[in-house]
Amino acid sequence: MNINSVGSINTQVPSPQPVAKKPDNFAALMQQYVVQANQETKAANAAGVELAMGKSNNVSETLLAMQKADLSFQLMVGVRNKLVDAYREVMRMQV
Repeated sequence: MNINSVGSINTQVPSPQPVAKKPDNFAALMQQYVVQANQETKAANAAGVELAMGKSNNVSETLLAMQKADLSFQLMVGVRNKLVDAYREVMRMQV
């Protein structure tokens, strides 16, 4: 059994990716989520087209991209619904 080849494994830890700057206000945060959901939807559509055209054989990655896009959209709609409910509640308050 030759275990000398194990020493050639790269032991460097990859440097952490820079953390994206957090938005300063709520509107910017919501816009960031909408943009992210849109990007994931576009990526899922592109993966689906590639799979349908035979350019890709990776069904699992296509389905994963579609699930990510669906979850992002559901989250965005859920937050929107909560915001609308909160707005309606504020508008019903007696002054």
